[in-house]
Amino acid sequence: MFSPVLGVSLHSLAKPMTDDMLAVLPGSGIGTAEIYTTPLLKGVERGHERLAAAMQEAGIRPMTIHADFGGGVDPSNPATATAALASLRQALADARFFAAPMVVIHASAEPISAEDRPARLECSLQTLAKLSEEFRQAGVKMAIELLPRTCLGNCLAELELFVKHLGSDVCGVCLDVNHGMDQYALLPEWVESLDKNLITLHLSDYDGIDEKHWLPGKGVIDWQAFIAALRSIDYRGPFNFEVSAPGDTPRARLDAQVSAMQWLSQWF
Repeated sequence: MFSPVLGVSLHSLAKPMTDDMLAVLPGSGIGTAEIYTTPLLKGVERGHERLAAAMQEAGIRPMTIHADFGGGVDPSNPATATAALASLRQALADARFFAAPMVVIHASAEPISAEDRPARLECSLQTLAKLSEEFRQAGVKMAIELLPRTCLGNCLAELELFVKHLGSDVCGVCLDVNHGMDQYALLPEWVESLDKNLITLHLSDYDGIDEKHWLPGKGVIDWQAFIAALRSIDYRGPFNFEVSAPGDTPRARLDAQVSAMQWLSQWF
């Protein structure tokens, strides 16, 4: 049954990981986590091992690895497809290390013109298809993220195309609710349409124009309707916050997200 627990993108607490960040994890109320290793662990001595041990001690389950993204590792660009493959294989290795069942993937960088879009979409599909068997054998799913502006995956039809092309056994959707641009009122409808292909969430709020990554309740999203839609499909994936959390310390940034989760819980 629909019974969400607080999920946190750990890089929202500290970038890079610090001892102070690790110290707030026990008793934090965090149930699941997303790990974006580049900002969180790059250059941190024994970062992977220390984080894994701290999460195990705190009872936090790693659910998603966020793959690197941007122009240098764009799977939709033939010039960077090889680099994208290497980057995504590293994300898969991180998923294996942390025993995380999903990797969140950006299908492209931006901008993409209308004229170039069909070719870029085909390139992204082909690039990810080259990895599908590796993910399948590892028991890890690709979670293609809803992206804003002209990025690939900026609409339901393109997200569903990735799932269809790669196979729902190895691919699903990460619904970033603050990437809907001016379509925020459609979020409940998108949830119901995606149904079991919705496998993880990036939760934050925004102004209905462009991404802001505010705490839930600070923007335009109808959270009561959104949560009702999640309940209607019996959503059981991560309830993961991806926010620009206010505060000067990991404790303050965590407390802000815990408070937002408590506010959302009125509709659970």
